[in-house]
Amino acid sequence: MRAVIMAGGEGSRLRPLTCTLPKPMARILGKPIIEYIFDVLRAGGVTRAAVTLGYLPHVIEKEYESGYKNLSLDFFREDEPLGTAGSVKNAAAGIDEPFVVISGDALCNFDIEKIMTYHKASSAKITIVVTETEDPREYGIVKVNNENRVVGFVEKPSWNQAVSNYANTGVYIIDPECLELIPGGKRFDFAADLFPLMLEKGLPIYAYHTDGYWCDVGNTDAYIKCQHDVFDGRISPPAGQLASGVFAENGLPDGDYSIIPPVYIGSDVEIEDGAVIGPYTVIDDKCCIGREAKARYSVILENCWLAPCSSVTGALVCSGAALKNGASMFEGSVAGSGSVIGEGASVKSGVMVWPGKIVGSGTSVSANVKYGSVKSEYLGDGGIDEKGGTRLNCETCVRLGAAVGATVNGRRAGVANDGSRSAAVMQLALSAGLAGAGSTVWNFGECFEAQLNFLVNFCGLGVGLFAGGRNGREIKICGEGGLSIPRHFEREIENGMSKCEFRETPESELKDISDMSSIRLLYGRELSKQAPYGLDGIGVSFECENESIKALLTSCAARLGANGSDKLILEVNSSGTKLTAVTESGRIEYEKLLAVCCLNEMKNGRDIAVPYDAPEFLDSLAEACGRSAYRYLTTPADTSDSAARRLAAKQTFVRDGLFLAIKLLSVMKERDCGIEKLLSELPEKYIVKKTIHIGFSPANLASLVGEEDVSINNDAEGIKLIRSGGRLLIVPEKSGENIRVLAEADSTEAAQELCADIEDIIEKAEESNL
Repeated sequence: MRAVIMAGGEGSRLRPLTCTLPKPMARILGKPIIEYIFDVLRAGGVTRAAVTLGYLPHVIEKEYESGYKNLSLDFFREDEPLGTAGSVKNAAAGIDEPFVVISGDALCNFDIEKIMTYHKASSAKITIVVTETEDPREYGIVKVNNENRVVGFVEKPSWNQAVSNYANTGVYIIDPECLELIPGGKRFDFAADLFPLMLEKGLPIYAYHTDGYWCDVGNTDAYIKCQHDVFDGRISPPAGQLASGVFAENGLPDGDYSIIPPVYIGSDVEIEDGAVIGPYTVIDDKCCIGREAKARYSVILENCWLAPCSSVTGALVCSGAALKNGASMFEGSVAGSGSVIGEGASVKSGVMVWPGKIVGSGTSVSANVKYGSVKSEYLGDGGIDEKGGTRLNCETCVRLGAAVGATVNGRRAGVANDGSRSAAVMQLALSAGLAGAGSTVWNFGECFEAQLNFLVNFCGLGVGLFAGGRNGREIKICGEGGLSIPRHFEREIENGMSKCEFRETPESELKDISDMSSIRLLYGRELSKQAPYGLDGIGVSFECENESIKALLTSCAARLGANGSDKLILEVNSSGTKLTAVTESGRIEYEKLLAVCCLNEMKNGRDIAVPYDAPEFLDSLAEACGRSAYRYLTTPADTSDSAARRLAAKQTFVRDGLFLAIKLLSVMKERDCGIEKLLSELPEKYIVKKTIHIGFSPANLASLVGEEDVSINNDAEGIKLIRSGGRLLIVPEKSGENIRVLAEADSTEAAQELCADIEDIIEKAEESNL
């Protein structure tokens, strides 16, 4: 007897299990599905089978290149999809007697010899093996008459068309002459094309009803259920049964652990003391189960590691995956091949982690992880972007909005976007999350980041969320005063996103989202106030990638009396937060322009508040003027910089490139001098900034650079170093993967050398495998 095994499908519904192997090679109690099919065919008298291949064909070819036991195998690859009937025609060429067609990825225990006898006795051209099902909507339904002759088909019907409960199992007996009805070189399926064509021609198709076991392994739930069915004896288990419900390939490993039958233990498995295995659990070959780990109702495939105190319940752990200490997975969740579930992390019910992905320590995952990685630290410097592995889709934005809305600061929130379509959609999702958590949401519409920061401060809001999409998706977050948010606020947001436990707001507490787009006009009005005496006689032009910023500055300066001139060009970055200048003498960096305006403030008897990484020489200027230069931190861990933050909220020019531009021009007007004159009043200091990647924990930086030289205080940020050539400030980024180095010296060359020294230290540390 001959057979054709259809094994070319991708098994897309079984992903992520089938991301790295063809569906027929998925293992049931340590044995690939296709081997169960081989055994069914052998038991029915089949001696030779053709296997049609499509997805990852080499995996099956390599494993069975010499056949399977006494079953000879021929392999046929599809260069292009031919459909079920088309692929069978290709593989069955040369067969001159009725043959079996069977799926290589559905588990069954049919009596093939009995079915063949029925086929020959009924004079059918094709016999379809059918089985009864309680819910026929996921299968092809076969309609038959009183003689079991097929009279119709409905593929995956709704309830109003499900007039039969006979499901097509995909197992057929076919007379070779039926293959002549299948056109070559095109897609042609059995149920959709060949069977209707045969009914139209009046050719006899009969149904063979069986109550034998059959399971279409269509998704991961069905895959796990199949394992349970084998445990329950609905299909013959593989060899190796030691006792009732305990199957072990090479006997049970040594150790003081507990087994609750039924369980399957593969070969070369290690189980440490205190572990609990079962019931209904598969531990496949070469797995390691750590101390006090628990695996219940789960399938753990080859080469997996469950660290001490980890737990899997009703989950699928694919080959080579690892759960670290205390990690847990729940019903219906899947860890793809080679994925890592971090220490203390939790994968919620139904969540799928794709192969090779990493779930960070302490993270609670409630959405599929298909791209990037998942960390408990969602927020980077200033907010969230996709560089750190977070997928900024609508779901993430809703979760972020809900997490922010659940905080005290989030009770009154402002949202805005940069005008791109993706940013506008992200803003809608953020607003939905905020409003769903009961927040009062002010929608400022399209603007730029610095403008939102100003509006959050001006309107007294607790938080602002700015969605950007022009240069990659990102969400910037500012807090009270339009300043960066403190660490406790960061942690509240990250904990909320990680746990996915959001506030459910009663109908009576939900509020409308307010359209506040008209209030953006206040920004232009306050911008003009930076030049109280006008700008008559000042020549300037503006440049910015963001045309709205350029237009706003140009119109503001013109209203104040300035003239257009290329002798002084002020350039603002696209977010509106930084300013540089270009004169006939060259480029002037942001730090120098900031220092000019700060010095003017102090000469006028006012203290200043600047970011912590502002130039160090501002302190000496403040001392010379008898004033104070306060510094606020990027992410303060306490309230030690609260005085600086209160003052900074009143000095918008310090963090807003547009305000700084108009204020700089106003100082030139007041002093009746050019920018070179103002720069000459500053110390002869040069600043070089550099970002350096580090391959070790930032906690080791202090010891690397020389602990005796390091000054670390509660109100400080990063590491300050005093060297013979100048000063250094080293600040780790929030990701911990990079450091920002700011060198301040008497010359550009000296500052560059200071940065180079730090680079050398980092390089040597990495070479020594710190």
